[in-house]
Amino acid sequence: MFGSGSTHLVIFAKQFASMMGSSLQLVTVLDNLARETPQRRLRAAVAEVARQVTTGVDLADALERFPRLFNGVFVGLVRSGIEAGRLAGALNHVVDYLDRLEQVNRRVAGAAVYPIFVLMTFLGVASGMIFFILPKYQVIFRGFGKDLPAPTQFLLDIGDLLKANAAWLGGVLVLLGLIAASAVSTRNGRLAWDRLKLRLPVLGPVWRLAALARFSRTLAVQVSNHVTVIRALHLAAAAAGNRYVERLVHGIADDVELGASVTRAFKDREIFAGIVLQMIAAGEEAGRLDELLLSAANYFDSLLIQRIETVTGLINPMLTALVGAATAGMMVAAFLPVFDMPGAMQ
Repeated sequence: MFGSGSTHLVIFAKQFASMMGSSLQLVTVLDNLARETPQRRLRAAVAEVARQVTTGVDLADALERFPRLFNGVFVGLVRSGIEAGRLAGALNHVVDYLDRLEQVNRRVAGAAVYPIFVLMTFLGVASGMIFFILPKYQVIFRGFGKDLPAPTQFLLDIGDLLKANAAWLGGVLVLLGLIAASAVSTRNGRLAWDRLKLRLPVLGPVWRLAALARFSRTLAVQVSNHVTVIRALHLAAAAAGNRYVERLVHGIADDVELGASVTRAFKDREIFAGIVLQMIAAGEEAGRLDELLLSAANYFDSLLIQRIETVTGLINPMLTALVGAATAGMMVAAFLPVFDMPGAMQ
């Protein structure tokens, strides 16, 4: 979500909030941060922000010139904090926001490690077996004028097919990749893909929960820092990380601007049915929209982690069983020629 790497940005935000809470001058804080920030790209950006602030540029405007490092949420919170005279408090909200995102991202990355490792290991073993070990048996059996066992020959045929058509298959894969990347890079293509993702079995609910959690937390943080609801909705839309959800939220903001209640605007979009709509309705009625949205975000984060664990709990055993069965089949194909060797030598 943030180009500089979330860990470096979290550390920067914590230092920034702590130093601003000590009533130090803004320019002094920025100069110190520019010297202490370890990440080169972020350090250079902070140094430039400090230089611009020294010349009279507004802090939020200076940060906004580095969108790959400080996204709209970060800049929006800083701007609202400055306008409300609560910059240190706004930065503390940024820290909480980034910390929560970091925790969720870490769990997602951790869940993806095992399946990727298993698949890469299997592909390495299969490649070694098909392209290096089994061909040696083929040479031996040809010398005896005998045929290899059917499972062994089947794997060798697969290897021959892959080697003979490697250039063609590689070209097709590259072409398909380019077509897919080109389609997704367009506005309509990305919109269609993000909408499809939410409807996929198994992974669809995970993507939906992730989008709703990011959106709810961002909206809650914006509203709690006295950002107007309409502006907060526009800023939180991009935080969802899904173009389809983003378009829906922009539509909600437009409806609110035209006079609709927040609850009514959300009610017209089916994706927000359930706990989000309930929290928004209760928050709007009680005047505590930020608190209830934050509760909804915490709920979605917990539910997201549970769903990820459930999905990985289903996928990992199935993947292990499939890879184990395929590996066992390759081992059988590798040992059959050894058992048939005495007969082939006669």
